[in-house]
Amino acid sequence: MPDVDQQTAETRASRRARREASLRAPLLPAMATVPRPVVVVASIVLCTLVIPAVRTDPVLVAAALAWCGLVLSWGWPRLLGSSSRFGASLAVGVTAVLAPVSAVLPDGVPGLRLVPVALAVGLGLMFVHQILRRDGRPRLTESIGITAFGLALVAVGTTWLPLTGDVRRADLAIAAFAAVAVSSLVDLVVGYVRLRPWLLPLAMVLGGATGLVCASVLGAPSASAAALVGLLSAAVSHALRRVLSVLPPVTSMRGQLASAAAGVLVPGVVAYGVALALVG
Repeated sequence: MPDVDQQTAETRASRRARREASLRAPLLPAMATVPRPVVVVASIVLCTLVIPAVRTDPVLVAAALAWCGLVLSWGWPRLLGSSSRFGASLAVGVTAVLAPVSAVLPDGVPGLRLVPVALAVGLGLMFVHQILRRDGRPRLTESIGITAFGLALVAVGTTWLPLTGDVRRADLAIAAFAAVAVSSLVDLVVGYVRLRPWLLPLAMVLGGATGLVCASVLGAPSASAAALVGLLSAAVSHALRRVLSVLPPVTSMRGQLASAAAGVLVPGVVAYGVALALVG
């Protein structure tokens, strides 16, 4: 018996040592070290789709954001491994259209007052689908969590719209979108071991520099606001894409497009916060 107890103690100690070693030097899955050009190209294309509309018409921005949300809904359940892909895609897709549309209703002036109604519709669809499932509802909590995460991304993406109601805020949004697009190029060097720990700082530097370039070209916003929004937007977008890069379905086309769409939508709340703090 003492030998067994000693062996058990040694096993626990070795497990603890392995955990501590992994925390000091975490190992990324092989798939997270492979460049995904589709994610980069899709990120640039989606940002380029929105940028021309920012200074044109909020309705066009709403349409562009709805398209980004539909791309997200198409691949999001597969990317996160939902057990009810159709229902998750339906709930996220319907919300992806209703949320930006409700933000420009009824008079085309962008606002967030009716967006909670669109989210309520999406949540209702999510739960009704789960009630109607006839497959035993395996991994129910996980399925609901994945769908709710997708709805949250759509809601966060809608915060881009209030920035289009004012010229100064619109210029800030353009700087943020441009920063997300340019900083996504950093994903292409993930295969270089020496550069891998510096990907986030590189993305932030590229984002801040892009914001400054946009400010000099557009004449607004201020250099500090443009640099800050570019740096933060690039950081948030890059961080989300890196988190999603460890998921096995990211090797599929759907998974990569969903990752790109998520990276475009999520910085909206950052740009909105910077606008409230520095632009007014």
